[in-house]
Amino acid sequence: MIYKFIKKFNRSVLALSFILLGFVSCYDNGYEEFVPPTGNINNIQPSTLFTTSTDANDNLTMVFRSYSTDAASYLWDFGDGTSSTEANPDYTYAKGGEYKVKLTTTSTDGLVAVDSSIVAPVFVDFNFTSVDSKVTFENLTSGAKSLVWSFGDGETVTWESEDTELDADYNPAYIYKTADTFVATLTVTTFLDVEVSVSKNIEGLVLSTVPDFTFDVNSLEVQFTDASLFAVSYSWDFGDGTSSTELNPKHTYATKGTYNVTLTTTNEAGVSQSITQGVPVGGVDATFAAVILNGTIDEWVPGVYHKDDNNDAWEPVPPSKFKNGQESPYAWSNSDLKSNAGIKAAGITTSENTGTHALKFSGAERRAYQPFKVEVGVEYTISMFVRTETTDDFTIYMLNNEVSDESDLTGNSDAVYVVSGNDNKYKEYTFTFKATTETAVFYAVPFSGISSSSEVYLDDISITTPGF
Repeated sequence: MIYKFIKKFNRSVLALSFILLGFVSCYDNGYEEFVPPTGNINNIQPSTLFTTSTDANDNLTMVFRSYSTDAASYLWDFGDGTSSTEANPDYTYAKGGEYKVKLTTTSTDGLVAVDSSIVAPVFVDFNFTSVDSKVTFENLTSGAKSLVWSFGDGETVTWESEDTELDADYNPAYIYKTADTFVATLTVTTFLDVEVSVSKNIEGLVLSTVPDFTFDVNSLEVQFTDASLFAVSYSWDFGDGTSSTELNPKHTYATKGTYNVTLTTTNEAGVSQSITQGVPVGGVDATFAAVILNGTIDEWVPGVYHKDDNNDAWEPVPPSKFKNGQESPYAWSNSDLKSNAGIKAAGITTSENTGTHALKFSGAERRAYQPFKVEVGVEYTISMFVRTETTDDFTIYMLNNEVSDESDLTGNSDAVYVVSGNDNKYKEYTFTFKATTETAVFYAVPFSGISSSSEVYLDDISITTPGF
């Protein structure tokens, strides 16, 4: 039985072999190998995107990395007039700033994709020189939206790009009050709000005297008052050939005029410094009428939409145009005063005295601000009409500089005039001030409790120059 089974199995295997051989003899061995198609066979638009980062060792160098699909070529536009055809370039800008970078890629089938991004490289550095305890800083930075100087003794100075690099706070001069070693730090904020800092040691200072003085003129007699720091001796040159070593001398001049008075002070270390101020004596004749700068206190442009146009008189940050496209006349460039004091300009109201419109103070943050070009020593007259809905005080400061905050308005004023007891009727008020600088600023401040139910109205403000 076993023998017969094996014998039958062998015959079956032989038959199956012949069948397979027939199949093989029918196969076409002249075939071509399959190759998958290349390129964008479905005409799908490729995409392009890239990342940006700042080089860890150089804030002017940007690292660009492309994540593009089907890109056969690359064209980078770095936003400063230069370009690259590399896939992943590192690029160093010549100066800091805000740049729009664009990447254009082309696929193997000629399809183009574009991506763009804003970068803000920055260069931060400074030099400094010192004379005694006065340090003058030279800012070498480029690409700053804002910056903060920290002098290492708790004092700081800030700067915004809108102030321009001509502003004194961009390259400040600072007087240290001790001769210690200080770490001065310059912190820059880029146009993408990234902070970058650099610090340097300020050492080798010599404690210096800081001369300063004030004066009060009564006809030909002048009372001088010392306001110096670290002084142990004083030398006054009154500008008429006479001098004094007193602390607070009183001097009588022979004739009227403006005299250049110099005070030289010396400290305990024997270091001397001088300051010179022009002192008007006996009254000074004006050579020109006071010039009103940005004179828009009660202007009103008829026929335009004013609501929500940010167009209050003397607006701290004026719009360039009204909503109807008309140019706005309102201007107030003292942005530091606005930001530091949190103030707003006085509004405009039709409740006027005799003009087209008056200023309205409806909140404690409202102010009126108007600079004038004047001459040192000339006595000017200010006239104005005021109406108050309460008997509270309304204060006018004639500032002798464009202050950046309200910490000492009186100390920065040539005159302070207070309107009080007004019975809710327009009345004319007049006062005088003698200019001590070439810029005087009319600055009106309402009482702290003012509200929409206890408003102040101000109108018809004028400045009179003697002889004009």
